[in-house]
Amino acid sequence: MKRLVHTFRKELKAASGRSDALTPAEQEALLRGYDAALDGERPPRLVLIGESGVGKSTTVNALFNAGQPVGHTRATTDHAYAIQVEEISGRRGLLEVVDMPGIGDDVANYRRYLDLYLRVLPTADAIVWVHPAEDRSVQLVQQALLELLDQGAPDLSERLVLALNKADEVDPHDWNRSANLPSARQLEVLRERAADFTQKIVRVLPGWQGGAVTYSARQHYNLTALFKEMMRAVPQQRRWVLEQRMDLADFTAKVDRKLLKAASARMLAEVRPQAAFEAAQAAQEARAAAVDTGPRHAAVPVPVPVPAPVPAPAARLSEAFAALPEEKWRALCQDRALFLEFTRRVELESGR
Repeated sequence: MKRLVHTFRKELKAASGRSDALTPAEQEALLRGYDAALDGERPPRLVLIGESGVGKSTTVNALFNAGQPVGHTRATTDHAYAIQVEEISGRRGLLEVVDMPGIGDDVANYRRYLDLYLRVLPTADAIVWVHPAEDRSVQLVQQALLELLDQGAPDLSERLVLALNKADEVDPHDWNRSANLPSARQLEVLRERAADFTQKIVRVLPGWQGGAVTYSARQHYNLTALFKEMMRAVPQQRRWVLEQRMDLADFTAKVDRKLLKAASARMLAEVRPQAAFEAAQAAQEARAAAVDTGPRHAAVPVPVPVPAPVPAPAARLSEAFAALPEEKWRALCQDRALFLEFTRRVELESGR
């Protein structure tokens, strides 16, 4: 969407430049007006719902690099009885975040919370209902949605995102810390939880087209899927505003460094021989094309010999990567030329 916005600006500039009806000054004024309209667009407003401790603030941090304070022993937000819009400064722009109280803390607050929801939800670009992935209790969520619909909450099915946080804490509690991924059994449980939660929400919201997303804000796991679901929920004309703010936390930052290096080496070992093979094929095709476009009496092109793919010494590369100091590893990751030169040197030494 962001790319489309910039593409439209280029097309607008080109079209105004071809027009005889506008002077250069008027063309410049038109583009300045367009840029001002973009800059003046209201920041995306996210309404987050969920009980204290489900990880709403951590979720905002992970999606937008927002640097919000995250509470561990007390609620991060304490404005449950008033509408308070927080301006959160993400690394790529401002967000408006409304942290709503989670229904279910006290029966005495239920009606007051519903009234608050009815006032706030219509102002949201997306409504993110954060729920612990481990918690199978869906009745209160269903009940609240039914009552909101009965009282005329607009566009609820279109704006709703169901986010099942803390995927790393689900039974059987054997998250793979080295790879920062759920175990096979955990992954099966997470799929069941997402399907079950989705089915129960569709039961009370038949028009809802989304799907519950299991993720872990703390472990930066499955954030891309969560953001994709948020983009679906935001009205189409406002999606580019949300996309501009996206700055997902790095999943690999929590992967064991040696495992990451070994995986990089294995991937390189698989890709590089094929790349060499394809490059040789491309060279052969280019030469054949050059001969075909020459004089009719040109000689028949001689095939260029294509070397067979030679397996790279993946084990040696893995060892070499794992032995690198942290600073040198980061330098290689930031410079493709250095990375390729390093791997070539390792391969040459392995072939001796």
